[in-house]
Amino acid sequence: MKTLPNAGFELPDRYHKDLLHLMVVDAHTLYVYWEISDRRRWLVSQHFECDYGTMPKVLRVYDVTSTFFNGSNAHSYRDVTTSPEANNWYLHDLGADRTHVVDIGTYTWEHEFIPLLRSNCVTTPKDSEAIWGEPLQSVVPEAQANHVCNRIRPHFFENIQVYSPYLR
Repeated sequence: MKTLPNAGFELPDRYHKDLLHLMVVDAHTLYVYWEISDRRRWLVSQHFECDYGTMPKVLRVYDVTSTFFNGSNAHSYRDVTTSPEANNWYLHDLGADRTHVVDIGTYTWEHEFIPLLRSNCVTTPKDSEAIWGEPLQSVVPEAQANHVCNRIRPHFFENIQVYSPYLR
């Protein structure tokens, strides 16, 4: 069997895309990693008329449990200032069985938060024993017996019939 050479198969440092991804570590800790594209960095530095590297990098952690989050109706939030060169961070001391969203952004001179990217939404697990009869895992809302779901309309390619009559 032929072996492949290792040269030329290195992962790049950056992918030049805007990305902010949030993951659950345990009931009280989240992990977030991000990349901000050169284009977005340039736009922000042009808007604020200063070097992007000198601007504060802030993670705003929102608690959006049982809320249809619209950007301003979170139960609470807290800001975590990161180091300028960081591209990932652990968020500690969060509540168990809570839903969180994270924004990465910066502050204006008036200390107003300006978001640059928003993450996906995650829910931390419970940190207590399950009550007898309670499911050990979260139940998907669509799988609950008393919940009626709206049918999701299939994409166009899913509606194409394989066999259809035709004229010669």
